[in-house]
Amino acid sequence: MSEIKESELPGIGKKFTLELDSGDKLVVVIHSSGEREVFKFIQDNDEPASVTTLADEEARQIGAILSGTYFQPVIEEAQKLTMKNATMEWIKIAPDSALANKRIEELDIRKKTGVSITTIIRGESVIPNPHSGEIIKPQDTIIIIGGNDQIKNFISTFEIKHRLENDRQ
Repeated sequence: MSEIKESELPGIGKKFTLELDSGDKLVVVIHSSGEREVFKFIQDNDEPASVTTLADEEARQIGAILSGTYFQPVIEEAQKLTMKNATMEWIKIAPDSALANKRIEELDIRKKTGVSITTIIRGESVIPNPHSGEIIKPQDTIIIIGGNDQIKNFISTFEIKHRLENDRQ
């Protein structure tokens, strides 16, 4: 793993330098104003090959993407092993569902069925790893994960009628 070098830039902010496995360098300058500049230096070249300037909120969004908040790639062999014993289901919440308008914690889903809610899709919003106080709303799509028997138990316990098959979102 590469080491990140940190240095003060008086009157500007901080500079972070990461040497990439390719020999290139990635330099991030965080200005006191919150603005970020990202420079890519090609190996043995003192001029940056590219520069990107990001506002504070843009930088935070990119950081969330890079840290895996929106998508966590799984190495194929690990995925095969994991998915051998686990199933994911997309469930559309009907207005009359036993899950509708209830907090995750009050439903006690994991204790009753063994499955976990990994994601809530609400319109255009995605809520990864929702906290226990999150309210499941009608028209939400929840993604659950568990063993095959646990999924069947969940569907039976909560009388699920709206599973998404081919139109998974």
